[in-house]
Amino acid sequence: MSCSCPLTSVGRSLTIWMVQLALIVLTVQAENCNKPKGGPNMVLSDAFITQETFVDGAKVTFQCTIGHSSTGGSRSVTCTAGVWSEVTLTCGRKSCGNPGEVMNGQFDVSGGILFGDQAVATCDTGYMLVGSSVRTCMDGGWDGRVPVCEVVTCGKPPTIVNGGPVVPPEDTYNYGSLVQYGCEKDYTLVGTKSLTCSENGVFQPAPPECKIVSCVFTAVANGTRIEGSPPYTYKSFVTYGCNAGYEMVGQATLTCEIEGWSAPYPTCRVFIVFIAPLTTTKPPIYYKDNHSPRSCTWSH
Repeated sequence: MSCSCPLTSVGRSLTIWMVQLALIVLTVQAENCNKPKGGPNMVLSDAFITQETFVDGAKVTFQCTIGHSSTGGSRSVTCTAGVWSEVTLTCGRKSCGNPGEVMNGQFDVSGGILFGDQAVATCDTGYMLVGSSVRTCMDGGWDGRVPVCEVVTCGKPPTIVNGGPVVPPEDTYNYGSLVQYGCEKDYTLVGTKSLTCSENGVFQPAPPECKIVSCVFTAVANGTRIEGSPPYTYKSFVTYGCNAGYEMVGQATLTCEIEGWSAPYPTCRVFIVFIAPLTTTKPPIYYKDNHSPRSCTWSH
């Protein structure tokens, strides 16, 4: 024989409270997670990129963005009661390393060699760059290719009247090459005789000229030529001297330059000698001839 006892109001309330508590616990334990947020330079892996909610216990992974790679930490996180575990993955910019070796030039990598950085190529003096001077560090390494530095060349050297290169000219000359000039007979080379193929691809300095340079000899009164004989061409010289009883005023030696003599002609003036008396009260008396210095004496 069995009997059933009706629940009291207190017992009924306790039972209802316990059921509600169990439902709350189950709800909390089974709560879903929203899409997790990663750290800098990372995104959800492709398998989870379009998903918005994740069930309790779900595990997802992150991956580094283009141009970045893992520098430590775990790629995965777990959904537990609506909360994601901590993201420990860290992502840093990839390194592209050496951008390459440039023959007769170099890369400037002062801006860095990591993803997004640029290396700039320059050529040594006398060389010109062929190709792009800039390489950018991309996800898969440096873009483009190493440029080439080719030697600068000059065309035929300039021609001059009444002269030209000593050696028959070539069609092209490399940077630093020399060309020497000469003049025809009776002509004088004025200017620099050697031209150099410059870094700009032109010969420098300006080419010389070939000129007939002649200076006219002029006699000096009361003087004579003592050295140097005609014809007086470029850089030849003449030296003057004065007759006895005369002294020179100006330069004794003149050089024939492009525009004429290097200095004015000298002059010869009478050489005066004063002979002082022991005692005198009268003015001196002057004597002069063509063969002796002008002199003076005092009468006593």
